[in-house]
Amino acid sequence: MGAAPKVKDALKFDIEVVKGPHMGMKLSFAKGTATIGRGPENDIVLSNDPRVSRQHAEIKQRGNEFVVVNLSQKNFIMVNGENVQSEGLQANSVIQIGDTEIRFLAEAPAVVPTPPPTPVAAAPAPVAPPPILKPMPSQAVTATPRSQSMPAAHGGLPPAAPHMSVPPAMPQPQVGSYGGFPPPPSGAHRGAPVQSGGMLSNPRTRFYGIIVVLGLVAWFILSPNKNKNAKDPNAIRTSAISMQDVAEAEKRTQELLTVKKEKYDSVQYRRAQENFIRGFRDFQQGQYARAREAFQVVLNLDPENELAKRYFHLSKIKFDELVKFNMIQGNRYREKKNWRMCQSNYSNVMTMLQNRRDDPSYKEAKQFYEECSLNLEGGRL
Repeated sequence: MGAAPKVKDALKFDIEVVKGPHMGMKLSFAKGTATIGRGPENDIVLSNDPRVSRQHAEIKQRGNEFVVVNLSQKNFIMVNGENVQSEGLQANSVIQIGDTEIRFLAEAPAVVPTPPPTPVAAAPAPVAPPPILKPMPSQAVTATPRSQSMPAAHGGLPPAAPHMSVPPAMPQPQVGSYGGFPPPPSGAHRGAPVQSGGMLSNPRTRFYGIIVVLGLVAWFILSPNKNKNAKDPNAIRTSAISMQDVAEAEKRTQELLTVKKEKYDSVQYRRAQENFIRGFRDFQQGQYARAREAFQVVLNLDPENELAKRYFHLSKIKFDELVKFNMIQGNRYREKKNWRMCQSNYSNVMTMLQNRRDDPSYKEAKQFYEECSLNLEGGRL
């Protein structure tokens, strides 16, 4: 048989083991898929990790992205700290399988350059016909030949062009006692008000009025606060006030350091730290029930411990998943009449839930355990 066909348009990706018995392993793949497990038939062989299944997981390409899929029914995988069955992978995603952590390094898909659009010749714009000039009505003067021009009639200027309207003559100023300007309305010289708009009709008066209004607005905005007794926080402070602030800051700092030192030197804090270390060790070894009890003690002593809250929650999730897994396995072996294996799985559930005898899972496991035990003894007889 030939080699397995490669995925069409397969992308390259690399993996690097950053934690566990195989730390430092680096592999590159260009076929778009890779299997992970303890068996030698896998692409990524983790034979030294006892918590890894023979065929544990698979990294496969879907379009332009990669996903990791859990192939094991007994063990679990985590991506970036979260328990998953199938999860998309990004660059630098961390896959945890057993005690091994694998960093995923993917190659970005190649971008095919788009050819520039073919230029299309623009159609010539339609040219509008030139406007037809019409002669202006009235006041048209008939053109006079240049040789017959009358300098005297036009004041020495050339005559007007054909079909050109002659502007009306400007009125001549009346020379009199007002210096060439028209006389004022009747009664103006006696102080009578002008009826053509008042003072606001004068542009100069309006200009000065606008200047005055703007000045008042600026004075109102920029005027200092009327409350002279209010303390300005941005004012220049004297040296005595500055030293007083420094002394208060030092006093608050000493109080905080004292409280922090008392907390870290207390017996309560040391007990919380010891239980946290114990709980974390049990969590890594898969003893989720004991880990949850230890983290609960930490939270009783230090309720603000965020790490204890997180691992207490994770321990509860892992514990429930392990109980569910043993129940499923026990039911499968009971259906296959493998009484020894179903007895073992139900016994594990009863041991894990021995402090919660009222739990429905405990009662169900106990009933099926007795059934498997009776069938096993009957087979021996």
